[in-house]
Amino acid sequence: MSSLDGLRSILFVPGIRPEFIPKAWASGADALVLDLEDAVAPAAKDKARSLVSAELHKSVERLTFIRINHPSAGWLEKDLSVLAPHSSQAIMVPKVEGPNDLTEIDRRLTDFENAAGLKRYAIALMVVIENNIGLRNLFDALGSTPRVHGAALATAEEGDLILDMGGQWTPTGEALAYARGKFVCDARSANTIWLFDGAFMNLRDEGALEKECRLARIHGFNGKVAIHPRQVPVINRSFSPTALEIDRSRKLVDAFRAAEAKGHGAVQFEGMMIDYANVKRAERILALASTVDRTRDT
Repeated sequence: MSSLDGLRSILFVPGIRPEFIPKAWASGADALVLDLEDAVAPAAKDKARSLVSAELHKSVERLTFIRINHPSAGWLEKDLSVLAPHSSQAIMVPKVEGPNDLTEIDRRLTDFENAAGLKRYAIALMVVIENNIGLRNLFDALGSTPRVHGAALATAEEGDLILDMGGQWTPTGEALAYARGKFVCDARSANTIWLFDGAFMNLRDEGALEKECRLARIHGFNGKVAIHPRQVPVINRSFSPTALEIDRSRKLVDAFRAAEAKGHGAVQFEGMMIDYANVKRAERILALASTVDRTRDT
């Protein structure tokens, strides 16, 4: 799956544990995140950077994110030193609160691309929103550089966002309903490609994970973070079109195009009136289905 195609699952791997990477890719994840932030103790960060750099300098065909530390930690130069001269990598920036958090990262990545002979903006950014001020400023952050292709909302149980809100996490997501809605509207308004819901912390309850995936998809997310390989199949299935969705979408598009050829801009289909908005949604479903099929073939 290319970096511009819709991603469904991004699986975290601690940067200090490269032996987990083969199993992580075998899970079927659309992309990995090699983590240099919370999963690595300060004393081990230099070793983790060396290991991540070695991984990125291998022949990489699938998209790999590197979660760096927030620039305020003072490790930006070291964190970005892991990059390899190819475009199958992207930077995940935690705890983004506004455009200023991305300015220096953008500048340094441009310098790296120039030195490596890459096109400008070849290395994409995904911002992670983990508090109220970050959510408040999301649209501005997403529009601060064309390098931003994605955003993730930290919806984890007892995570930073729910703590900052003062809310109570529930499986049905009441406290996070506004945050998810605002996040998606801002991200869609900014033409963001990747919209990711946060991690689900209960590794034993696949049924509950599936419900939360369904909730996120209903809100408009197109993928979800995974923190264990066993979560990936549930996430991929939840964010992939079903056979019924695909079949209905094909029939809807065919029916509308037939009516359009006769000069009609709206038509009755399966008991409801449809117009161009319905067609656009159906075409999105078919495009995602095609992407998923191509990924399975590779």
